[in-house]
Amino acid sequence: MRKRLASGEVEPVVEHHSTVQRQVVRLTEVQLDRLVEGYLAGKSVYELGRQFGIARQTVSGHLHRRGVPMRMRGLDEALRPEITHLHDEGWSLTRLGDRHGVDASTVRNFLLRGVPGSGAAADVG
Repeated sequence: MRKRLASGEVEPVVEHHSTVQRQVVRLTEVQLDRLVEGYLAGKSVYELGRQFGIARQTVSGHLHRRGVPMRMRGLDEALRPEITHLHDEGWSLTRLGDRHGVDASTVRNFLLRGVPGSGAAADVG
């Protein structure tokens, strides 16, 4: 039997699989509605993933199945001087991503796009 949370929602189902070492979180219909509402209100898939305890890919999947149009979020070119400077100062891609609400791989790709002749040998990481 699932517990009712203080908010009135039912606690999500969490399954532990011994062979895969991960939790499976099953959201209720109410939670899925809240997830969609949050996304439409401007929250990122990363924020929603943290809020509901699921991967950002799972958030995207739920939104896709519900027909929610996805925002393509990246970094504004106007941020290039700041991001480049902070990266040169030693900030990690993860820290920069957290600062701007994107994944570390988005920051890496953004920095690589600004490096002439960049490729596998570029010093971004």
